[in-house]
Amino acid sequence: MHASLQLGYTNEVSAEYLSHMDDCYFKEQQPSSFIDEQRAYVKAHPPTAIYRVATEGSQTRDGGVVQQGTLRMVFTLDSGQQVCAARKGDLVVYADGRTAQIVTTAGEANSHIALVGSRLSNGDEIINTPQEGFLLFTREGVPMAEDFLPVLTLAEVQPRPRMW
Repeated sequence: MHASLQLGYTNEVSAEYLSHMDDCYFKEQQPSSFIDEQRAYVKAHPPTAIYRVATEGSQTRDGGVVQQGTLRMVFTLDSGQQVCAARKGDLVVYADGRTAQIVTTAGEANSHIALVGSRLSNGDEIINTPQEGFLLFTREGVPMAEDFLPVLTLAEVQPRPRMW
């Protein structure tokens, strides 16, 4: 298990942070018509929220830790430690040995990558991640995919008994 002693990053950011999400999109080498279109788009649809990618060492509200990320996306933390991104089905382990699986993610279009905010099979939720930089964000007036962190009822997240 990769329990993290580092600062866990959440999805909480300031309005100022959101206002600078699009700063890197406009490069001088791009055709001016493209830049104009992009500027119009980001002005009409400013970022409204972020969702950080969950990795090994991400923690849950009830004290669980993502044990092993199985998505082949590796992040190097400030400490130099490398961690893999988590995805749907990856295990979260609790201090008492219980486990739960990640059941909600950024959706199929995003390789079912787990996020801060992903729900688990026991109803728990990922609340932070040791990696700061890789995130997805929402835009005003632009709907997310239907399978992006869907709201589930408790019956939908409870593990079902196995039939042998």
